[in-house]
Parts: sequence; C-alpha cells; structure tokens
Amino acid sequence: MYYIIILLTFLSFACNSKPYSGQNSFSSRQVKEYNSPVIFNIDSLDFVSKIDELNKKLDKSFVIFENQFFIIASNLSAEETDNIVGNTIVRAIDCFYNDYFEKSPNEITTIFLFKDDATYRNWAKKLFDDDDLSRFGYYKPSQRVMLMNISTGTGTLVHEMTHALVRFDFPDIPSWFNEGLGSLYERCSLNNKNIIGYVNWRLPRLQESFTKNEYIPLEDLVKMDENTFYNANSDLHYAEARYFCMYLQEKGMLKSFYKLYRDGFNNDMTGKTFIEKLFAKDLNSVDKEFVIWAKSLQYKE
Repeated sequence: MYYIIILLTFLSFACNSKPYSGQNSFSSRQVKEYNSPVIFNIDSLDFVSKIDELNKKLDKSFVIFENQFFIIASNLSAEETDNIVGNTIVRAIDCFYNDYFEKSPNEITTIFLFKDDATYRNWAKKLFDDDDLSRFGYYKPSQRVMLMNISTGTGTLVHEMTHALVRFDFPDIPSWFNEGLGSLYERCSLNNKNIIGYVNWRLPRLQESFTKNEYIPLEDLVKMDENTFYNANSDLHYAEARYFCMYLQEKGMLKSFYKLYRDGFNNDMTGKTFIEKLFAKDLNSVDKEFVIWAKSLQYKE
C-alpha cells in the first residue's frame, strides 16, 4: 500500500540539489560505486548475485549502478543515470542519515529508473506482472524494489526512498507518519545534508477539506490503522499527514518528533503524547493552530 497515487523555483515533483561532480566515464551495464560521507557496513550484502540476477532479466538498454545498500538499474543513458544517482539518491541518503535515521539497511533494495511511461509499464508487467500502476512510480516492500517513471521527476523517488529506509530504522512506523514524511519530500531540497519539504500539489485537497467540512481532526488522523488510512479518502489522509509533517518542520520540531516517536513508540503508538510534549499544549490546541497555518499557505504550479 505504498503506491503513490514551495518554492516557486522548484520543478513539480522534483527534488533539487547542488550539482554532483561524479565521473561519467563508464559504459552500459557497468557497475559504478559512489562515495558518500555517510559510512555503512554493507560487507554482508551480496551485490554480485543480485547484479547477476538482474543481468539475466534485463536487456542491454539498461545500465546498473551500485550505491551503498541500493542497486540502481536504469534504461536512461549512463550520464543521465549518474546525474540522478549523484544529485538525488546519494544526497537523499546523506540527508536522511544526518536528519533522521540511525539503523542502516541489512538488505539490498533495487531501484528501477525508467526513462518514460511506456518502458515503465512494460517492465513492471514483465518483471512483476504489475499493471495497475501509479503514473509516477511505486515501492514493493516485500520484494525490496522501487519502480520509477523518472520522466515525471525525482520527487516520487525520494518519497519511496523514505519508505525503503525508514522500515529499518522505525519498523513500526504508522501509516499516517510514514506517508506524511514520505510525501513531504515529493517536493524538497537536498543540500548540506539537510532535507526540506516545500508546498506541493497536495495542498488544494487539504484546503478543500476545510471548506467542505471534511477535515479530519489530528486526534483521529494519528489513531488511524492502515486499512482506514488507505481507504477511499486516502487523498485527504495523505494531504493532511503531509502538511502536518510540514508544520512540524516549520516549527523546527520534525526531527525531534521523529526520534521521540521512534524511541517511545511502545509507550504511545499514535504519537499524540510526543506532539503535546513538543508543543507544550494539548493536541486540540495544536490542531487549531495547524489549521490556521494550513489555510494561509498558497500553491502555484
């Protein structure tokens, strides 16, 4: 159920960063490793077998890259893939482990980058027999794979990377916070090992809920189980969770909340206690202030 159904200078569905000075001197199907200031123990991960397996399944239009605990298989050009790995994947990893996560993955996740909608859909069907797809991309946690229609931008890539990494650091993370955090980074910056989310296309749905009397109190949102969160009203649930995470970010509390929630999850599975602790007020009062803030936001494509 991880499918993905502002700064005005940011491109829609993209995360931006400063240029990555990676080398581009390699040929198709060559594995490339990237250096990162974040050091992980990946000696136990069997990249060779996984890459051999991919070589048997994919055709010669693909290049294969290795980075930390990810394997990236892409049918973009080597240079285009290098740019995405360096500018987005490497920088996102550095940001996540600087800002949030402590436990690194003990399994390999494969990221498929497809150059267009046609090859994305064709290979999703061929590799996994998937045909009911988001046009942006999706994550299959049980198989540890991400499939991205990268022609739509890199925002969904960072969203799904959030899910792929948080499951090792905060395995019990509830749906509202998992999707709130992931969707926050659909539009973001990745600079100086800090990730910052910006206003995006989900805002109109949240603001519509205020005028149509559909808004869900935070008290109810944080208590939602997985089935309820992903029901027919999931577009509103995503929007509200995203913007509450953004509100925490704007208050300088998001990183602290993540760590309090992760470490104290067994004491409060909803997160309500930790929200009230950080704001030093009850959740109902926080909710009222959040709504006022959310109404003041503006989204321009």
